[in-house]
Amino acid sequence: MTLAKPEIAPIGRFRPAPRQFALALALTLGATTGCPGGPGGPGGRGGPGGEGAEAAGEAEEQPTPVLLTAVERGTIEGKIRAASTIEAEMQVTVHAESTGRLTSLSFEEGDEVKKGQTLARIRREAQALGFERAESSLADAQREFERVERLFKQGIASQSEYDEAESSLELARLDKRDRSHELSNTVIKAPFDGVVTQRFVDEGGFVSSGAQVLEVTDFDTLVARVYVPEKELDRLEEGQSAEVVGKAAKDRQGVGTVKRIAPIVDATTGTVKVTIGLPPELTGGAKGFLPGMYAEVTLTTEVHADVLVVPKPALVHEEEQTFVFIADGERAKKVLLETGLSNEDFVEVGSGLSEGARVIVAGQAGLKDGALIMEVDARGTPLADEQDAAGEAEAPAQAEAPADAEAGPGEGAAARAKPDEVAKAG
Repeated sequence: MTLAKPEIAPIGRFRPAPRQFALALALTLGATTGCPGGPGGPGGRGGPGGEGAEAAGEAEEQPTPVLLTAVERGTIEGKIRAASTIEAEMQVTVHAESTGRLTSLSFEEGDEVKKGQTLARIRREAQALGFERAESSLADAQREFERVERLFKQGIASQSEYDEAESSLELARLDKRDRSHELSNTVIKAPFDGVVTQRFVDEGGFVSSGAQVLEVTDFDTLVARVYVPEKELDRLEEGQSAEVVGKAAKDRQGVGTVKRIAPIVDATTGTVKVTIGLPPELTGGAKGFLPGMYAEVTLTTEVHADVLVVPKPALVHEEEQTFVFIADGERAKKVLLETGLSNEDFVEVGSGLSEGARVIVAGQAGLKDGALIMEVDARGTPLADEQDAAGEAEAPAQAEAPADAEAGPGEGAAARAKPDEVAKAG
């Protein structure tokens, strides 16, 4: 007679059926309580003062549910992120350099202007009269100097008279120059090519010397200034790419370049000022950046490809060291980790882990080295239970075949017959 080979359930996943478990429990209780020499009988090891009492008092170790993931290879970039306000390097407020009433101011905000173009005019009657008087005084001083010069050459005028006439002529020339400058100050001109971004006065208004009139901005000089930590200084260089993304204006984004790096470190904050220049396609227009906009600048300093990476949630920091827990069979193993570059989600593995190692990414808080663990899925369901449930569901289907085999020739055929065939046979 050939004996059927018994099936051996995997260790740690074997679950007896309820009836088998109850029968095994009853036999165990009977063996421990009924046998005089058993562990529960008189004089046995489980009796009063025996080792059974101590074993019963010890708490059974409970596994800690954890979520695992495998260490994989990938590409990671070293990035520096900083907030910034968009500015224009060429943006000036045009002031009045004379006092009077504005007789002409036709430019509005958003109008383009060219360098040297007349922006506004101030009433100039008083300045014009002063210039005419200076011209007349200069003409008189010129004639007087010429007369004294002739007399001096003839030996009639003295040296002092000649010097005095020459000094008067020079003062008259300077006075005319000043009056000419005052007259020209009544015309306000654009300092460079740009766009009028603010208008402070209206035509017909009275302005004094130094009053604000217009603001002109050159949109081709827009920059984003960021302040990066001193420790990142060696990873930056001029010409390096930088991504600029508008925070409030979501549709505005593009790539600029590092234009300047300040030669000093701010001792108060420990940061270095870095100026990011924006390309023309990111300035002005309906989708371009505007001065005063809030933006986030991202500088990519390094790129490491095909390196081991682990999720940041797996890291455990103790003082100045970084650890991770990995699954070593049914136990947790604490591993010292050396890290490299990092981003929002992952960190580069310098040493301590190999590819394929299963790292604990959730449930490691308070976990001890060598602790018993139980793998669960993202919902917290033990993976062993899911596999056992699937096995129990397959068991009834496998049990139907032996039942048919043990039945008689007639019973097996009847059991496999279709319902209508059974009805006809009846």
